[in-house]
Amino acid sequence: MERKRPNFIPKSWDLPESILKRLGDSAGRQRMMDEDGHLLLILHQAPEPEDAEVRKPALFWCQPSGEWKSSPEGGGLAALDAHIESYRKNILAQDAAVEAATTPRHYFDVKKHVNPLQRSTRNLMTVMQEAREVRPEDRRLINFRDRTCELERAIELVANDAKSGMDFALAENTEEQSRFAHQANLEARKLNRLVAFFFPLATLVAVFGMNPPAEVFTMPGFWLVILAGILAGLFIQIVARVSKR
Repeated sequence: MERKRPNFIPKSWDLPESILKRLGDSAGRQRMMDEDGHLLLILHQAPEPEDAEVRKPALFWCQPSGEWKSSPEGGGLAALDAHIESYRKNILAQDAAVEAATTPRHYFDVKKHVNPLQRSTRNLMTVMQEAREVRPEDRRLINFRDRTCELERAIELVANDAKSGMDFALAENTEEQSRFAHQANLEARKLNRLVAFFFPLATLVAVFGMNPPAEVFTMPGFWLVILAGILAGLFIQIVARVSKR
């Protein structure tokens, strides 16, 4: 019974049965297959946040004759070179985004790009290392492996910078909010002191509030009441300060 060919494998590719039987309906993780002289590299295109964790495969097949083919972009090893270059450009773009970020939100948006790109770059390097080991005489694969190692180090630095930048921005935000809260607390204390000072006086004066002003000022003991209100306000302030100590 002929095995069903996965949809992501080009129909023109004559892969051996030993490789076909190891493939599922989807490309799956990045990996290498070396069977019967055929080398198949199943890689992922550089991920984007909008991909929703669905990775687009990039396939590279070396036949026993040494001829390379690629899909979805043709060109064989030239396409593999372009594939690795696309990762480099993505990493440089995220490095620039980290440099331009100034707020926690900016850093969060960068990390949404960096985290999947870091995982994919690390797996890409692993696959190229395995390919270099099964084809130790192919210097082209050695060069590709070395380039992916550089990319893995580069994206790790970008990820660390993004994390450090976010931590610093959050700490700076927290410090600023604490400063504003402290300032608001000081203003509230001033207001409370004013209220404590004038409340007894306002209460006493309210007693005379229903009378015409001319009668209020001539009432016996009016100024003594005002003085008593002021003294009461000072007493309340003193008691409040002593109770806070």
